[in-house]
This record gives sequence, structure tokens and C-alpha cells, in this order.
Amino acid sequence: MDSTTASKVLIVEDSKSFSAILKNLITQAHGYECDVVETLADTQKLLETKASDYFVATVDYHLPDGPNGEAIDVVVDNGIPAVVFTGKSNDSLKEDLWSKGITDYAHKSGSYNLEYVVWLVRRIHENYGIEVLVVDDSLVARRNMSRLLLTQRFVVHSAKSGEEALLRLKEFPNIRVCVLDCYMGGMDGFELSSRIRETYSRETMEIIGVSAQGGNNLSAEFIKSGANDFILKPFMPEEFLCRVNHAVERVGNHFEIERLNQLKNQFLGTAAHDIRGPIASIKTAADYLLDRSPTPERQDRLMNLIRNSSTDLIDLLETLLDISVIESGVPKLSKTDVNVAKIVVERLELYQAEAVSKGLTVNRNLPAEVLAVVDPLKMKQICDNLITNAIKYSEMNGSIEVSLVQSNDRFIFSIRDAGPGISEDEQEQLFQAFSVLSTKTTRGEKKTGLGLAITKSIVDAHGGKIYYKHSKGMQSTFFVELPLLDHTLK
Repeated sequence: MDSTTASKVLIVEDSKSFSAILKNLITQAHGYECDVVETLADTQKLLETKASDYFVATVDYHLPDGPNGEAIDVVVDNGIPAVVFTGKSNDSLKEDLWSKGITDYAHKSGSYNLEYVVWLVRRIHENYGIEVLVVDDSLVARRNMSRLLLTQRFVVHSAKSGEEALLRLKEFPNIRVCVLDCYMGGMDGFELSSRIRETYSRETMEIIGVSAQGGNNLSAEFIKSGANDFILKPFMPEEFLCRVNHAVERVGNHFEIERLNQLKNQFLGTAAHDIRGPIASIKTAADYLLDRSPTPERQDRLMNLIRNSSTDLIDLLETLLDISVIESGVPKLSKTDVNVAKIVVERLELYQAEAVSKGLTVNRNLPAEVLAVVDPLKMKQICDNLITNAIKYSEMNGSIEVSLVQSNDRFIFSIRDAGPGISEDEQEQLFQAFSVLSTKTTRGEKKTGLGLAITKSIVDAHGGKIYYKHSKGMQSTFFVELPLLDHTLK
């Protein structure tokens, strides 16, 4: 079975009502596609050609043409993890099931048994590629624990001593669970656990101590040395596997929380960054109206700017609250026919006062008209991010060059600042979210590390490209190329 491509669940069950319930629970909980067969013969026929489709199978122990678990052997022989349903349970049957190489078993009676199997199905799917380390100076113990872990589809590493275990951890840094025997020659489990905790936290790696020796306080001593859990040998296979699977689940939950937290931070940072432009526009216009005596014509332009910026802000907030956009990370576009040159001029005028305050000259190489089908709000964001960056990083009394040209089926917007440029070592980080480079702003302006990442996401959504060139005079030039598309205004 190819574990990288298998995506379906096989249900081997002669009870139509039971298989329907189980299939519905698995599909609703995890979205996995399930196939159902009712006999041993159908199981054999299906797996002759389709075994690679299934990453796990639930198997009824008793089938009409296979009353003694024969279907289990067929499933296991095809390399598919088998979770067995049985109506009875005794020590002899359990021993027989584990000897067949099953993944686990559950009773048909009891509602939570079904819930457990549904959970285990997902766990088996997610276990592929997860690494576990077994450390024990007994070869037999290492082999037995490794064999059980392989039935859960973990990648298993082993070591016969604490010293070898530390080497394995350096070699395989993505190990998520360590199973350590307590009493070994040389470095014992207590010292090894403490050494592991020097590198790995309890949240990023779980340690499970095991031992056949010691008094009642052994588990407490192990946990105080850095372990998360302890199991006394000899243990039942299901106890051991449940402990390991839940340990892996906890580590996975930790990394998922970290991922979601990063997504939250990125969303909040993007939201703050995006609404800053329209709010800054409103403030600039309001300050001008209050502090100066603009002509009536100028007043009208400023009032229109306030109104347009308010509209832009409302549109931005609606976009930011779109759950599909948050989950995908891809901006939603509302394209229309616009004059890109007009947008560039409007945004340059908006930030003119800020440029003047630093003594900057803004040289424009702009045609009267470049017509394209783009999202006008997103185009404003592109301009805002690149213009404000150019102002922030330009030296006092320098000059900024802004250009807009049409080339075949695309237009190219570029802006060159009067700053120190960006080192080659850091250029690869330019368009990564939250990447704050060593380049300093010239008046201590704030840096979020989001502007260029947001700009790139907008450019990518338009099917364009953004890139950076380092000029001989140390200045930075950013280029944005976007398609005109077939619907350009004539």
C-alpha cells in the first residue's frame, strides 16, 4: 500500500445498518470516502486491485464466509491497518488478534466504542510520517514496542542506550514522542529525559517512561525528570498504543495552535496595515482643511478624498471579515475597467505632504491613461504600500522616481527610492509576511513586515508579478507587472 496516496476507508461489515452508521460517522467527522464490502470473498476480490486506495480498514471479526477473522488476515496481508470490531472479548481472542498484526480492536456494543474508532481512523491517517523513538537496552523490548508502533503507521527509530538516543535525536530532529526505559546501562532514563528537555519542551515532544522495576514513586520521579507519562511493564498493547497516540495528538494540537496563532497574528496585522491607508488619507485631508485655507476647488477635492477613502475603508473591512478570504489567504478581487494612471496620480497627491516634509522630490513618468481591468481598491493598496515604503526609506532631500508604462499586454508600475538599498542576503525575505529587514527607516517610521507581503498577494491574485532591483546608486526599485487582460477599455 502506498501511504502517500491512500485516501479512503474500507469497511468490512455484513450488517448493513451498522456499516451505514459507521460510514456516516466517519464521513461527517473527517470527510473520508468510505467503501463497504460485506463478505470475505468481496474483500479478497476488491483488494486484489484496489488495496492501494485504503489507508485503514475496519473489519468485522465474524463474517458469513469468514467466521474466525479470516478477513483480518486478508486486510493485514495487503499492508492495510486493521481496526477490528468484535462482539465478544476474552484474553485468548485478544492474544489472537494482536498476533495477526492488527492496529486495534473495539466492541460493537457501546456508543463510545464507535466514537473511539472514528477518532482512531483519523489518527491513523495523520500518523503517516510522524516519528517516534524507542529507547531500551533490551533488544526484545525494542522490537516488541517498535512492532506495535508500526501497526499505527508511525516512522519508528530505536536506540539501545541514552547516548545513542541523543545521536538519533540530532539525526532526526522531528521526532515527536520518545519512549524511554528507566534502567539502562550508562545513561539511565531519568538523565536522558532531563537531557532531552534541554532541547525540546513538553509541548513539542512527549516523553513516555517505561519500566518493569521500581517502587510506587517511580512514575513521579520520571515525570519530575521531564517525562509526560509513565507505563509499568508488562503492559497491554492497547494501553501502550493509546498512550502514544494521545501523546502524538497533544503534540499535534500544540503545533496546530501555533499555526492558528500565526494565522491570527497575520490576519490582525494585515487588517491593521490595510485600514491604515484610508484612515491616513482621511486624516491628511482633514488636517489640510483645518490648518490651511484651501481654495473652493481644493476643498471639493479634499472632501471627495475623505468620502472616497471612507468608502475604501468600508470595502476593506468587508473584505477582511470574509471568512473564505481569511481561510484561503487569497484576496478576493472585484475587477473593473479603470485608468491605472489616474489611481497612481491620486495616491501620489495623497502622500505629497509626507514627501515634502522630508524634502523629497517626486519625479513622475506617467502617461495620461493606462486602461486595464483590475480591482481599483487593491490597486490603491499596491500604490500606497510602495509609495509609503519609498518615502520611509529615502534619505532626506533625496528624489523618488515613479514610472508607469504599457508594454504589449501588460503594464509596469515602478518606484525607485533614495534609500540605502537591500542586502543580497535579505532580498529573498522581501515578500515574506512579518519579515522585518535590517534596513532602517530614515525618521524612525514603524515597520510591520507586512506591506510587501500584502502587495505580493494582491499582485499574485491578479496574475502578475512583483520584483526588486538594486540600483548602482544603492537605491531600491520595485516593479509591479499586471496584465491588461482582454477587456481593456478602448
